[in-house]
Amino acid sequence: MSQMTSAARAGARPLHRPTTTTTTPKLRVVTGATPRRGAAFGIICATLLAAGLIGLLLLNTALAQGSFTLHDLRATSGQLIDTQEVLTQSLEASKSPASLAAKAAGMGMVPAQSAAFLRLSDGRVIGVARPALAGPGFTVVRTTRSSPVPAPAPVPAGTTATPATR
Repeated sequence: MSQMTSAARAGARPLHRPTTTTTTPKLRVVTGATPRRGAAFGIICATLLAAGLIGLLLLNTALAQGSFTLHDLRATSGQLIDTQEVLTQSLEASKSPASLAAKAAGMGMVPAQSAAFLRLSDGRVIGVARPALAGPGFTVVRTTRSSPVPAPAPVPAGTTATPATR
């Protein structure tokens, strides 16, 4: 019988056993366990999940706002750096010897032929200062960083060039 196939076993008759009790059991409805504990846990989990998502949304919004603020500050910083460079170049140009000489000549000042110095420790004057005389004039060559230095004017043959006549 061990070599019987499952189809042959299915066709076999079931064994009839006599029942010893003559009374039939009564049927009754069985209710499931109360869902209070599982429902409360589910509600707590859903609430924590919703709170976490709202927190992430607020954090993402704050980071985006900070990013926009950072972009605006970097743009403003770039503009201020450009303005600072322009002002520094303007200051350097006004402090250059050529600019100072042109301003001095505009005020009627002439270069000194001799210099005298004052020693601060004892108040003694070193050297002899003589009044400067207005000469025939001098040429101031102004250059800027953006323009090339102009070439000196050609000197005709047979003449000599001096700094005052160049």
